[in-house]
Amino acid sequence: MLDFPDRAYGELRHEDYQVLGFMGGLEVHQQLHTKSKLFCRCPPGHRVTRVDGEVLRHMRPTLSELGEYDGTALMEFKTRKEIVYLLERGSVCTYEMDDTPPFEIDGEAVRIALEVAQLLNLNLVSELHVMRKQYLDGSIPTGFQRTAMVGLTGRIPFRAPELGVDRDLSIRQLSLEEDSCREVSDIGHRITFRTDRLGMPLTETVTEPEFLTPLELQAGARLLARVAQATGKVRRGPGAARQDVNVSIAGGRRVEIKGVHHHRGLPRLVHVEAFRQLNLLRIKHALDRRGVEPTMLALPSTGRPWEVSHLVGDAASLLRACTARPILEALGRGHRICVVRLPGFNQLLDHPTQPGATFANELAERVRVIACPVHRPFLAHSGNDRGGLDPLVWQRLGREVGAESGDALVLVWGDDADAATAAREVLLRAGEALVGVPAETRQAHADSTTGFERILPGPDRMYPDTDTPPLPITDAAVTEIRERLPERPWEREARYRDLGLDARGARRLASAPWADVYDEVRPASRSAARRLATALEKRWPYHSRRGAASLPDAARLRPLARALEAGALRPEAAARVLDDLTRQPDVGADEIVVGYQPAPQDGARLDQRIAQVAATALELNGRSLDARLRWAMGQVVPAFLGRVDPQAIRQRLAAALREPAPEHAS
Repeated sequence: MLDFPDRAYGELRHEDYQVLGFMGGLEVHQQLHTKSKLFCRCPPGHRVTRVDGEVLRHMRPTLSELGEYDGTALMEFKTRKEIVYLLERGSVCTYEMDDTPPFEIDGEAVRIALEVAQLLNLNLVSELHVMRKQYLDGSIPTGFQRTAMVGLTGRIPFRAPELGVDRDLSIRQLSLEEDSCREVSDIGHRITFRTDRLGMPLTETVTEPEFLTPLELQAGARLLARVAQATGKVRRGPGAARQDVNVSIAGGRRVEIKGVHHHRGLPRLVHVEAFRQLNLLRIKHALDRRGVEPTMLALPSTGRPWEVSHLVGDAASLLRACTARPILEALGRGHRICVVRLPGFNQLLDHPTQPGATFANELAERVRVIACPVHRPFLAHSGNDRGGLDPLVWQRLGREVGAESGDALVLVWGDDADAATAAREVLLRAGEALVGVPAETRQAHADSTTGFERILPGPDRMYPDTDTPPLPITDAAVTEIRERLPERPWEREARYRDLGLDARGARRLASAPWADVYDEVRPASRSAARRLATALEKRWPYHSRRGAASLPDAARLRPLARALEAGALRPEAAARVLDDLTRQPDVGADEIVVGYQPAPQDGARLDQRIAQVAATALELNGRSLDARLRWAMGQVVPAFLGRVDPQAIRQRLAAALREPAPEHAS
């Protein structure tokens, strides 16, 4: 597998991803449309800009019930972050700031979560037990997120004919939890959040890692979105749904990509991650061949690295005569500059990992997140570009730390504390290269690459919430919800396909916000029902994207549906009628529909219009008949759309344009 050539997205077949051992899973977070937040009675969904107060917090890790620290919590603690929360009195209360205990869990959110869980065919819990999940990145002021398991181990149909997929998808679990803050800025050791989103109820749906290609993963994400949207009780729009994607390849480890806000870029994103992991395995293989062992990169756990290890040196005195601008600026700020020796890493820092990135970027990302340097750049290395330093300077730096020909050197700088953290993180990340792919959480970038966010959390981050009593899930409540379940997306798709819609059209209509309106007015005739669905799918997204104040309701659509059913309206007119129903809300629906129906005077008007256009077409005699015919169709068809068959107009225009012009014509 290590010999598999790097390929851009779109160049691989299903079989190629099998060779890579690609596996993907999803964790889909969906905000619920409730009147209150999950553990208080503040209103959710209010995006604010006003600031009524600020709170400054510092986070520290706590022991789990087994007396152990979660590794992610310890990593976040190393960042020494000051966390600022911007408060607006209308969207938060003392619960969000952890000054009062939680309210009773919101019953409306519980009912919606139970509904989604049943749509996913999950086994429901008999009692809702709230747990605490540690988050020391500052996104939740309490330092933990309250979350409760709702359902486990379900299966739903997963059909994507265009991908050759026809199987079931396993759903591992669905949880109900509170949303986190919105990040405003993250500069150095200070991170700032807005709290308006904090505490909003959301569901987290986790699949098994059963997606075998990037396109399958995208199709699975869209399927889960359609299931949640089928309830009509979830929020839509930017940020209302977010995917975390789990990716691994053969020989690698699970990597979680956080906060993917749209489905469109998912395939390319996970493709790039798969090849990042492949290249990390290639680096591991090279290090194994060179005999590099973990002990060769180990640091004592205490003390400043340049004082306790031969792998790190204080390089400031060796760089006084340096002319590289970043180094001069660091010296001018009084920063500590450390040189770090990486035994056996010669030429590996330049090994590509992602488009436009090398293994040196893996080191830089780790330093950026944990050491939190303010100034850029903050790292240079002895690879191809040498950081603007002369080769003789790198030789002097190498002698300072006893470097040999097979070693690589890295320079990091900052104040004493940041430089010490940076040197340690460089060696820690280099040590992780010996295991290949570190288990970590990464952040998605707009160019489909990813950056380090934190190491992957373990089970020690979870523990019971002693502030919230268990909530029984009664059989009566479950039965009531089950009896009112909406139609599942795959059931609705099958019904639409029976009407004659193609697979793609049926899927899009089944997940559209106007599907219920369509079902309310759908004509009994299969052909008329298909034409109405096609018109809705073609025109309503157009008007929605352009900010239409409102789309026609069922009552306004009924005249159009009746006309299609009766054959009183030609199929090609349906889209134009929909446009007018949307753009002219003050005009009666019947009046608009009648305006597109055939009338007795259409024949005479058409004869007159064809004669006018044929006479004008004389000015185009230098052009081909086909060009003149296209121009003439554009002049005639719009005025008769829906009332006269376009093919009949074309035939009559073609005949008129072939006839010789009258002698008196000008």
